[in-house]
Amino acid sequence: MVSVTKRTRGNAEYYYLIHKTSIKQYEGYLGKEIPDNLDQLKKEFEEEIFQKEKNPLAEKIQKKYLKSFKETDPKILKSEYHELKIIHTYSTQRIEASTMTLHQTRKLLEDHLSPKDTLTKDIVEAEQTAIIFDDMLNADEDISKKLILDWHKKLFEKTNTNNAGCFRRADVAPYLGKTEYALWDDVIPDITRLIKWYNKNKTKTNPVVMSAIFHCRFEMIHPFIGGNGRIGRMLMLLILHKNKHPIVNIEPKEKQTYIKKLESSHLQNNDFIFVKWFVAKYLRDNRKYL
Repeated sequence: MVSVTKRTRGNAEYYYLIHKTSIKQYEGYLGKEIPDNLDQLKKEFEEEIFQKEKNPLAEKIQKKYLKSFKETDPKILKSEYHELKIIHTYSTQRIEASTMTLHQTRKLLEDHLSPKDTLTKDIVEAEQTAIIFDDMLNADEDISKKLILDWHKKLFEKTNTNNAGCFRRADVAPYLGKTEYALWDDVIPDITRLIKWYNKNKTKTNPVVMSAIFHCRFEMIHPFIGGNGRIGRMLMLLILHKNKHPIVNIEPKEKQTYIKKLESSHLQNNDFIFVKWFVAKYLRDNRKYL
């Protein structure tokens, strides 16, 4: 949390921004008067310090991850990605209320055994999610409207043919009743702007931070009738994977915190709320590389 302190020197008063982290206390000079845009300056100061502390850690993780990647036998890598596919498929489906367990997901994807007492829709969409995961790993292209629509079509081509591969043409209600998603006629312009922003900034922003910001903004547009979370999380993985960073899985037990951080970011018009949570999770999940 950034605060403001006043110091007196002689007959003059000076104002400073103060931000204390677990590492140290940082100060930023404001001037002899408190600026009108104080809230914005506090936000920028906190983000600057956060990136100053966390970016080197993310870069260290990437360096050791790449070293490990190069030294690992291709067969073992294939096995590790297969395991990630199963875990991601289970998690992303479970977040969207699927009742399938991790064991059932594994049996489905490895042995083609469908679980009993499970909706056919959940079974089919789990299979399709796994296919899209493989597409994500092997994607030559970067994020585009075509890629987003292709993935959505693939996810729902067997269970929701009317909406598969189409941006929504109706307004949708929020999950918790507070967030206001984009109006349906703003969806295409908003997605176009988001992709344009991404292409402009992807080489300037740490990929971990970029994946979080893109995901946060994508979810707040909510471009589809259904499947926004699953497609959005897959796009987040794509950004990490294309930039040679470890893939991060959002677990079902993190669902409420994950949604709360997304919503808080939107309600306060501050992506940084979700970014802080996601980067902290990324560093925690990959601490073996630190």
